[in-house]
Order: sequence, then C-alpha cells, then structure tokens
Amino acid sequence: MPDHVEPDVPQWSPVPDAFLGIYYLETRDNLHRTAEFIALEESAGSWSGGSAATPLYARSLGRVHDVHELSPGRGYAAIAYPVSNLPERGSPFAAIWLYLLAGPLFERPFADVIRLADVVLPDSLLAAFHGPRFGIAGSRALLRLGKEALLFGGIVKPGAGLTPDEVAARCEAAARGGVHLIKDDEKMNNPTYCPLSARVSAVSRALRRVEDDTGQRVIYCPHVTGRPDQMLEMARAAVAAGATGLMVNVFAAGLAALQMLSGDALTQVPIYVHSGGRSAIAHRPGNGIDVRVFARFVRLLGGDYLDLYAQGGYLRTEGPAQTRRLADVLRAPWGAVRPVLPTCSGGLTAQTLPANYETLGRDILPMAGSAIFGHPHGAAAGVAALRQAADRYFQGLASPSWS
Repeated sequence: MPDHVEPDVPQWSPVPDAFLGIYYLETRDNLHRTAEFIALEESAGSWSGGSAATPLYARSLGRVHDVHELSPGRGYAAIAYPVSNLPERGSPFAAIWLYLLAGPLFERPFADVIRLADVVLPDSLLAAFHGPRFGIAGSRALLRLGKEALLFGGIVKPGAGLTPDEVAARCEAAARGGVHLIKDDEKMNNPTYCPLSARVSAVSRALRRVEDDTGQRVIYCPHVTGRPDQMLEMARAAVAAGATGLMVNVFAAGLAALQMLSGDALTQVPIYVHSGGRSAIAHRPGNGIDVRVFARFVRLLGGDYLDLYAQGGYLRTEGPAQTRRLADVLRAPWGAVRPVLPTCSGGLTAQTLPANYETLGRDILPMAGSAIFGHPHGAAAGVAALRQAADRYFQGLASPSWS
C-alpha cells in the first residue's frame, strides 16, 4: 500500500526502468480493467502484423504498477511507461508528455472522469532535466541577500496603456520602496506604444539609479511570451537591453518553450512562469491535468518562479492544504533539481499577506500589483505596508486573515 500525502491521493516511489503516470479514475467498468486499458493504449497499443508479438513489443508496453481503489470504480492507478521508449538524444519531455496524455484515454466512454494527478520519474530521467538555473537560493544570491531574507515583488499596473517611461517611473518608485523583483503584467504584450527594448532600457536605467543610490538590487522580468522562435529573439533582445529576468506564460507559449528559454546560453537570467489560464484545464474536479503535474514540469524545465495564487485574494485557489502540497512539489528535495520559488499573487494585500506566510512559510515571493501601485500614498508606501505586515506576522503581532 502506498503512503498518502492526503486522504485520497497516493504517493508511489520511483521505479528504475519506467516513469509513472498517476491517474484518478471514475469508471463504470472494473477499475483494474480500466487501468490495463490505459497502460496498453497510452504505450504501444495492440500488436498487429499476423505473427506472434515480439519480445521487444512486450518490453515496450506500459504496465499497471499499482491500483488504489477508494470505492467501486473509483480510485487511482499508477501506470508504468518504459524509459526504453524515450528518445536516445535530446530532451525526453515531449515524449513523456505524449505517453502520459496523447492517447485516447480521455475519449473512451466507459470512464466518466480521468485526471492525470501526478507523475513520478526515476533518477535516470531526472538527470536529463536541468531544472531552475537560480531558484530560491540563487535568486537571493543575485539580490545579495541572506538565505533567510524575506522577498517582495511588484506587478506593474495598469497592465496596458503605459509608455516605456511610465513603466520605468513605476518600477523606480517600487524599487525605492524595497521590492526585490518586478514583472510586467501578463497583458503587457509589447504594443507599439510600449515596445520591449525601449521599455526594458528605460526600466534598466531606472533600476540602476536605485541601486547606485541605495544599494537595492532588483530583478526585472519583462513579458516575452510569443511564438517560440520569436520568443527566443525577444528574450535575447530583452537581456541585451538590460533585463535581469524574463516572464513567460506557459499556457500560451507551451512548456517546451520554457525549456528552450531556460537552456539558452545567451540569456541566463531567472524566469518567472506565469500560470494564468491553468484553471481552464487543471482545476479540480473532473477530467484534465492536476496543477501539480504542471508544477513538476515547470520545475523540471527550468522555471525559477511559479504563481500559486494568493490566499485570501480574489482568485480561486486550491485552498491552504492543497496549496501547501503544491508548494512541496516546487520546493521539496528532488534529486539534483533545484527548488522553485513559489510566488503569491492575485489580490495580495497587507491584510492578506500573513495568510500566505501561514500557509507556505518564509520561502515565498509575495507579488502585489494594485496594493503597491494603487496605494494612495504611492508605490513606496505600498511596499512599506507589505513589509510592516510581514514584520508584524513574524513577530507574532498579526494573525492570518483569509478574507
């Protein structure tokens, strides 16, 4: 029997010769029979050709590693896919993704619910992924901060309708207030009135002034989501113009595009992974892909920061317990793969910040937009309010607010 990380979600240990797809199933058929169908159809499929099946074919088939039944026709199945089926050269990511999801499992009528709940990789496969270049410790080192330092981030608001100089002025004000990372809003898509290189150059000059005056170093992540070839070009142009980070939305660009960016030798800056859109396919319950699967692949493919959504904000979250487990996917030891720094955004304020520390601890990056840039006394005052809320919480003077 596997160990459990929550009452209904099992956790299996890696197996040396296969990667495991963990599927939640609700089926009108027998649960074991449904698992056997997935193992067959998501791997080699049925043998054809008239002659007897070969030993190579038999070794290429997926197999049912284990089934954990919660009730008749409902439970989890761990399907083992042979590592030997993966490409000899290059990244195995696309092949893993196709084995896990690209067969007919979602189209078969006998299963009312099929959700890819998790993936488990053996150490031999983990070694094929470079993971985050910076992550938690590397980001603090870039910022010249101690390993326990609290971090704060800002999201430029409004998300559109600003010139490069207006963006730079907002970034400078927030930096002087003490933020450590600033990113574009996802709606800042490099329009003609605010082109990428001009915006990055203006922000870079502003942040250099802040560093010269105060010693405060700030990472700036401009938005570079686009067609993969253009994205790489934009990323390189942004770094050449002074960007010290990048932001990409993986649901628009694709996970493989994240891997391309994170492995590019000409950029080598932290990557903020924006996850807006994930609820369309990853929010429980029902068919689809659990958000923890996306979190695992973001970590494997080189994201340094990933949105988890703020507790107490205006976005629907997985709830404190599930958010904590999701953060474990990002931060728990996982071979040689560095941890990802979870970010909290979506209506974050000084009032709701303590709930996020209560849920996730110190190693998070709270990201505020309107609470900083819409503060009645200016961006610096908005940052100060967040810092004061954090100080009060860790001094035991403030309780978490979930509203």
